[in-house]
Amino acid sequence: MDFLTARDEVDDRRLVLAGISQAGYWVPRALAFEHRIAAAVADPGVVDVAESWWRNLGPELRELWDSGDRETFDRIMNEALEGDPALGAMWRWRAKPYGVASPFALLTEVAAYTVAHLTDRITTPLLVTDPEGEHFWPGASRRLYDALPGSKELVGFPAAEGAHLHCEPMGRALFEQRVFDWLDARLASGPPA
Repeated sequence: MDFLTARDEVDDRRLVLAGISQAGYWVPRALAFEHRIAAAVADPGVVDVAESWWRNLGPELRELWDSGDRETFDRIMNEALEGDPALGAMWRWRAKPYGVASPFALLTEVAAYTVAHLTDRITTPLLVTDPEGEHFWPGASRRLYDALPGSKELVGFPAAEGAHLHCEPMGRALFEQRVFDWLDARLASGPPA
């Protein structure tokens, strides 16, 4: 952050960190270690990144992964991915940032991306969005919000307002209005002491 705060045009008392989709994990994680941010937004809140993977794989595969049987898990997963080209393409696209080929190793890596043990370190005011119909991390926004010890706000986006679903795709104007109103209120008097 020093590269930002050293710049004359940057007001280091008004720095904001915002993230959408999986960045709803990265923002809280960063806040656990970086306390110079004045306010932040997680859209949606993400506690465990792996939840979005396991929701689509089912309990049997989760049980097999939990057993530690890497060879069987990889064989079953690779057969499924080869048998369904669309699924295989999606898997490879989601796996690419991790740089891990083995499905077992990939899910082991993804499982490490959790803020459950870090929330008590987050002191920055945090706005957590909670869109109705969130399909990647349902319920995670509320769990993150409930775990935060400091200044926080949970903002729902219901279907009745047309701003529901993951990252509010049809309601970005409403999303931006609420986020910027919240930020204006937090930053108007400067950062917390």
